[in-house]
Amino acid sequence: MNKIMIKDDFLNKDILENIKNKIFDCHETNLFPWYLQDFKGKKGDQQIQLTHVFFNKEGVNSKYFDNLKPILEKLKIKTLLRIKANVTFKTNKKRIYGYHTDFETLGRTSIFYLHTTNGPTVFKDGQKVDCVENRMLTFPTNMLHSGSTHTDNLLRGVINFNWVKV
Repeated sequence: MNKIMIKDDFLNKDILENIKNKIFDCHETNLFPWYLQDFKGKKGDQQIQLTHVFFNKEGVNSKYFDNLKPILEKLKIKTLLRIKANVTFKTNKKRIYGYHTDFETLGRTSIFYLHTTNGPTVFKDGQKVDCVENRMLTFPTNMLHSGSTHTDNLLRGVINFNWVKV
């Protein structure tokens, strides 16, 4: 099953802005923790990004987890595998990072786009989904996919949800 689903205007604008403010607005009362990851698709790929893991196999991993509850409710997620935010920065040239799967488990991957950029998500089978703010992309977890660099916006922020329906 290689069905890709796209839902634009996924969240109410107020909820979207609340999530973005928590993640990207740095001020004295909110210093969202981003962590440097020295790979993008797979270890050793010579790419860097900032990441924040909200949830992993051990459970909730972030005090900001509750901010994502409107997304979890809308996706009707029953069992989480991982939730991770990724941020990459504007580059001079567009290119694909490298195809990968997030998990080998049969489940779903959903990518929520926090910015609009010219850096799409591409699939090994040739399909491409543009990076549009407030868009939710969902596909089978075992589909080979890749993000790409972008040249237009300063940041490309996404939140990846890996989950199963049961």
